[in-house]
Amino acid sequence: MSEICTVHPIHERLPIALLLATNAGFVDAYTFQYHADRFASLQTGNIIQAGIFLARGQFLDALDFIIPIVFFLLGAAFNSVLKHNFKPGLLSTQQHSLLVESIGIIMVVLLSNHLSGTAFITLLSFFLAIQLDAFPKVQGLPFTSVMSTGNLRSVGANLVTFFYTKEPKARQNAGLFSLIILAFLFGALISAFLTNYFKELTLVVSSVVLITIFFIIHDHSK
Repeated sequence: MSEICTVHPIHERLPIALLLATNAGFVDAYTFQYHADRFASLQTGNIIQAGIFLARGQFLDALDFIIPIVFFLLGAAFNSVLKHNFKPGLLSTQQHSLLVESIGIIMVVLLSNHLSGTAFITLLSFFLAIQLDAFPKVQGLPFTSVMSTGNLRSVGANLVTFFYTKEPKARQNAGLFSLIILAFLFGALISAFLTNYFKELTLVVSSVVLITIFFIIHDHSK
């Protein structure tokens, strides 16, 4: 592990990836419970739902799913704007993104009583897209911090590679992505547990996780 830590930048290390995955699982479990079984980051589901409603001619209902898709795209684009306009200095590129995401989620919580379900999901989709774009790699490997499909593929591909080649690196990569998937599960579990006690305020924990990542990166940069 020490060798890995000397090679990869802090924002690509496994503890950061695990916290990011935990946050995504936490947010999506929250929206699933409070907003009609919908997810903020899993846009594939929104695309399918939009297609179904468009086929039925229910265009207004389709908009409930099209708008979050559009804002997810805008979130990724916005993070690219951040990277171009706020160069690394006192804060890293990733820290700028974390600040925007954490403050944005707090604002969504504060305004939740004044937002429709679609507006709530749409804003969260925007901020989770920022996270996805800001952290595209773990230990030099492509990964997705807001969904598990690609990470599941990486587990399977690396297990087969290890089966045929017996390369230790393939086994390590399979274990790495398995931990990330478990972090998604852990985030969902904690979210479901906390909503029994904190209801709508549960989502504040997401910002706590993001600020924790912010300070981990900041302390290392010192």
